[in-house]
Amino acid sequence: MSQHSRFKITRRALMIVGAASAASLGLPRLAFGRDGDGGAATSSGAGDKASTAEVAFTVNGTPRRFTADTRLTLLDALREQLQLTGTKKGCDHGQCGACTVMVNGRRVNACLSLAVMHEGDEITTVEGLGTPDNLDPMQAAFIEHDGYQCGYCTPGQICSAKATLEEIGAGVPSHVTADLNAPMKVTPEEIRERMSGNICRCGAYANILDAVQDVAGGNHESLHLRTGGNPATGRHGGGVHGPCPFHRRWHQPAGFDEDRGGNPGPPGGRERPGPGHHREHRRRRPARGRPGAQHRPGRRSRVRRDYGVLSRALVAGASGQLRNKATTGGNLLQRTRCPYFYDTNMPCNKRRPGTGCAALEGFSRQLAIIGGSEHCIATHPSDMAVAMRLLDAEVETVLPNGNTRAIPIADFHRLPGDTPQIDSALIPGEFITAVTLPGPWAASTSTTRCATGRPTPSPWCRWRR
Repeated sequence: MSQHSRFKITRRALMIVGAASAASLGLPRLAFGRDGDGGAATSSGAGDKASTAEVAFTVNGTPRRFTADTRLTLLDALREQLQLTGTKKGCDHGQCGACTVMVNGRRVNACLSLAVMHEGDEITTVEGLGTPDNLDPMQAAFIEHDGYQCGYCTPGQICSAKATLEEIGAGVPSHVTADLNAPMKVTPEEIRERMSGNICRCGAYANILDAVQDVAGGNHESLHLRTGGNPATGRHGGGVHGPCPFHRRWHQPAGFDEDRGGNPGPPGGRERPGPGHHREHRRRRPARGRPGAQHRPGRRSRVRRDYGVLSRALVAGASGQLRNKATTGGNLLQRTRCPYFYDTNMPCNKRRPGTGCAALEGFSRQLAIIGGSEHCIATHPSDMAVAMRLLDAEVETVLPNGNTRAIPIADFHRLPGDTPQIDSALIPGEFITAVTLPGPWAASTSTTRCATGRPTPSPWCRWRR
């Protein structure tokens, strides 16, 4: 008999012992406080109060108020605090679109937005679109066309599809829109591009496309589907009630007109003293409870008409959900970075000055050919910044002492040089308040294809009939 035969342990017992051992490691810290000095824990009531805040917004037509950690995302607030689990957590990085909800009529990624940022907003999740006995037209179309398999991404797909049709109806262009100033049309190409922020790992893209086209082409209204019956039969059975939910609203991604005030004469888009300057404001909250007045089509049309290259650059970047949440200042202030910046196991002078640059001897596709240095070859990710450089824009800021200054866009971003950790000309405590565009060029409606390339298209864009 083997001398080890008496030492028998099951896998379950091993896991229990391991978990108990891991839990015991935290006991000294709890018993003796954070510093292990036998004193009380250093956290205080004041500190706890500072990390929480009262949040109040409307979800699916119902006012909701609760206390939340200031770090709580909108996605976790919906799922954990309000028990609305229809919105799914997928990648948690804003890449898959499973968490898509509509905020004040515009689709956003709930995983990338803090709950405290939505004070007073109107939020619509998949639970607010319809009921089992009275499905939303988009929900009914997904059932009829089998626009799902596992169903995990379906809530985000449906919310994004509804918002896509509203954006097209509102005249918001996309990366594949041929004419920025012509009426938008619902085409397969437009749907694919606008839905590219929603990934279906089951590969149901063809059926989802059919469902969206069906709703857009038929302009269906609310439908009654009987529980237990055939959804396809109920869909065409004549149960049509209520107004068409796809009425036109002037929603748009941030950047086409950063004025979202909806007031008769806000400063966004006004002419500054002097000849033909256009002003893009970075921060303005939307008008509460007035979704039809959030965006003024005339001003948005002016940007598309007079600064076509800027509009093209805006719709070339990211997804519709990300653009809806973005700001002009936030776009400009993205970190100049490369994949090694995110990998904490690799040296990066931008992340930790003096450690070296892994990209110099590593993967360097799409990194700097000119303008780099021996310390960093990362490039800035913004398409909008390239267009603003072409337009000779100026970035207006306010300093910590209250003074203001205007920084030419050519001087705003810094080359890496010996200090790659410094990205821009801003000093600590300085804030962007506006971006000023010079008067439009005579041929400003012409467009150009930037040499920065375009990220690998999503499965939506790869698939073709």
